[in-house]
Amino acid sequence: MTRPWSSRLRLGAVAVAVASTAVAGGLALPGAAVAAPGAEVAAEAADGVVVPFRADARLVSSGPTGFLSTVGDTHYWTRYADGVETPLPRKGAGAYRASAQSDVLVWNEGMRYFVHDLARGVDAEPVVIDSAYELRGVNGSTLVMRDGADGVHLVSRAPGGDVVDRAVGGLPAGAVRHVYSTAPGAFAVQTAGTEFLKDRLSVVDVATGAVTATYDVHSHTDTAQVSAEYVAWRPGPDSTMVADRSGGAPVRWSSWGLLLPGGWMTVGDGFGLSPLGGGETVYALDSARQVVVGGDGTALVHGGTLADGVGLFRVSVGADGKPDVRKVADTGERLDLTVKSETVPTVVDFDREPRQEMSWGFNHRDVSLTVELTHTATGRKTTLRSWWAPDEFEAHVAWDGLSEKYFGAPNGAHTWKMTTESVFGTSVTRSGALTVVRGTRQRDFTDNGVADVLVRDAAGKLSSYEVSQLQALGRDYDCWEEGCRPVLGATTPTTLGTGWNTYTLMASPGNAAGGAADDIVGRDRDGVLWLHRSEQGKLVPRTKVGGGWQVYNKIVGGSDLDGDGRGDLLATDTSGVLWLYTSTGSATRPFDARKRIGGGWQQYNLLVAPGNVAGATGGDLLARDRDGVLWMYLGKGDGTFTARRKVGGGWQKYTHVAPAGLNSRGVADLFATGPAGSAIHYGLGNTSTPFAAASKVPVNGDSTTYKSVF
Repeated sequence: MTRPWSSRLRLGAVAVAVASTAVAGGLALPGAAVAAPGAEVAAEAADGVVVPFRADARLVSSGPTGFLSTVGDTHYWTRYADGVETPLPRKGAGAYRASAQSDVLVWNEGMRYFVHDLARGVDAEPVVIDSAYELRGVNGSTLVMRDGADGVHLVSRAPGGDVVDRAVGGLPAGAVRHVYSTAPGAFAVQTAGTEFLKDRLSVVDVATGAVTATYDVHSHTDTAQVSAEYVAWRPGPDSTMVADRSGGAPVRWSSWGLLLPGGWMTVGDGFGLSPLGGGETVYALDSARQVVVGGDGTALVHGGTLADGVGLFRVSVGADGKPDVRKVADTGERLDLTVKSETVPTVVDFDREPRQEMSWGFNHRDVSLTVELTHTATGRKTTLRSWWAPDEFEAHVAWDGLSEKYFGAPNGAHTWKMTTESVFGTSVTRSGALTVVRGTRQRDFTDNGVADVLVRDAAGKLSSYEVSQLQALGRDYDCWEEGCRPVLGATTPTTLGTGWNTYTLMASPGNAAGGAADDIVGRDRDGVLWLHRSEQGKLVPRTKVGGGWQVYNKIVGGSDLDGDGRGDLLATDTSGVLWLYTSTGSATRPFDARKRIGGGWQQYNLLVAPGNVAGATGGDLLARDRDGVLWMYLGKGDGTFTARRKVGGGWQKYTHVAPAGLNSRGVADLFATGPAGSAIHYGLGNTSTPFAAASKVPVNGDSTTYKSVF
């Protein structure tokens, strides 16, 4: 079974979440094309100046004089020089579009486009351009637009001047699929090719409006970017192609990241820079959340180090091959892993909520954790693991009331311990307590909410086998989620006691004595019937029911035949008469005097009273004849049965058939076992086909281990 685990990527979703210049709403601009900044780019801030950055903000873009960030639906422009942060007015559906490595923002109102250079001040008047074209991107102060005939235009206007409309020449014929306009001085256009699944990707120079290189790409490509030296695109989610800008043949690259001027690409698993021309990857930060290209051509990373905390860092590689890291903005956060919230129930009721969740909030995304729960009374442990959530600051575990070995979680007090996996050299441990409470379950002898099958071996040891284990035994459920349990290779029975070989017949009549859990009765060699009551997962000392039971050759219990809510007992004598003992709810006198149901039962060699089989109100009875045919007797609720109905043949292969509790339909399942193998027959709740076909269980019911099964 393949199980995907969190990759522990510290640089999350570089290609989309951190590199897009489409700020919000409108047409999404996938990828992050970057190019070498022009010589006129000014220094972004004086050396050593560190400005504030909101801890819950998302970095969007960076220009020479400031950076753009968002918190929810609000956009903020922050100046590098003095850290002044200005919220920008909301622009509705038009939103803002940022130009990479630039201080320019664009928004529109219908066919009017407002080009705002924030280097001139937030309150400066924008340049207004009226155009009927469709906006596809922003490159500096130039709008990259498409007309109705799939022509691409470069539209600009100087303050107080006329609108300049330049058509891009040299594009291959075909519909324009995407425009990747996220680098100053260049952008890429993807056009549909004439051949099936083949498109063309063209690099356009903004200054001349001409195509400088064209590449063949797969039509599934929907992300591309450009730098001064290279072009990169993704033909699929698991592949990256990189080519130089001169039109050279593309080569496959190991991962997808953000192209940087100078021939570098960002890579994951920590924040690193990898040279596209070959060489060692340079790692600079301990954590990275978003990355864009700054106005000076270096990587601007929202991340952190253990030494300097969290903020915005300019990252580049020096001539000596070592990273140059400068902090330019600070969130006030430390990178050490800390717990910011905790949600753990103190009382767990699986009857009300079958899936119980626990969660912890952290100051980092994608934190994996393990929760170990220990039942105080028995020491039985349950281990839960969080599922992969790379974009979330919360880590969750879910508990379905079962342990990793498919045991039911016992009622009562538990302690829990949460431990995180090491993140950047730090980890966190929390602990606490909770209590599991739930109502009683039919045939639950271990007080853990799961039905049991009782087995007595030849040595007289009585054990309970969890039905949940029998159902899961040897099965691979092809689970692809975090926290999946391993395949169960063997059952782990719970020993209820020894010395049970003193009994020649045994049965479980349900809660005959009025307790919360089901009881067990056994007939000894002298014909005396004894009652063993079950309380909180343990059997209390036996009490004597009475003598004279040596006249019976079969005893079976579990079905409520008279409708009083308690299980009753049935017995057949050697002459084939079936007798009913209704329960009283008293531990001192658990059964009323017997009532004769009828004769002719000597034709059957096996009886099972599993409870409700076909969905009616009364408890039911199953009987197997000498030919292996199983018959069903529906209980009327007054201690009598309807005429028998045939279930099916082939049941002679089993030496034992026992109740396996009630399923989600509220009807009984059966566990059947014999030397040739075992199976669970799931109840369907109807009279014509009461059970589904056998679901095999990899257990051979040998006569030594499985002396009695009930």
